[in-house]
Amino acid sequence: MKTRIIILFLIGLINLGFGQNRKTRDYASYYSKNIGVGYSYSYGDTTEENYHILDIGFNESFFGGMHGGGLQYGIGSEVILSADKITIGPKISGFFCYTFIVMGAELVTYTDFNNWSLRLVPFFGIGGEKFKLTMNPHVIITNKNFQPMDGLVNLSINLSLKRKKIEKTAPNKV
Repeated sequence: MKTRIIILFLIGLINLGFGQNRKTRDYASYYSKNIGVGYSYSYGDTTEENYHILDIGFNESFFGGMHGGGLQYGIGSEVILSADKITIGPKISGFFCYTFIVMGAELVTYTDFNNWSLRLVPFFGIGGEKFKLTMNPHVIITNKNFQPMDGLVNLSINLSLKRKKIEKTAPNKV
């Protein structure tokens, strides 16, 4: 039994060594323009109304490298689907990620064309260039009574419009 365990362990080490072949992985960096589409659901106190929100935007991203890090920034708008009046939220956003950890912030202005509320929305979660699943707590800056959301759970995906490989050059090349 002990011999079988040692043989399986050695086979596992050999497979792990071949599994880390650097020639087949793509370590290049990429620049891309994307359309982002997402869905958000509000969380918080159970006495408050739960909101369903559609998120659409345009963003630019820089990603790549051995561990898959990068950053993204863009503009967009959120549409609250379950509100009594038509409510939109134009926003600017940005985030950075490393491996599968995502952290960033948005500045959103919700309005129903009679009232408005400015909010800073830091977020954190998992994801990368193509998708992210985040918790978005709201820091309400103005008009705390307008659409009283404490935060959102957001799932969004990026659809690439243009993707370009970033060519690296040597710093002292003549």
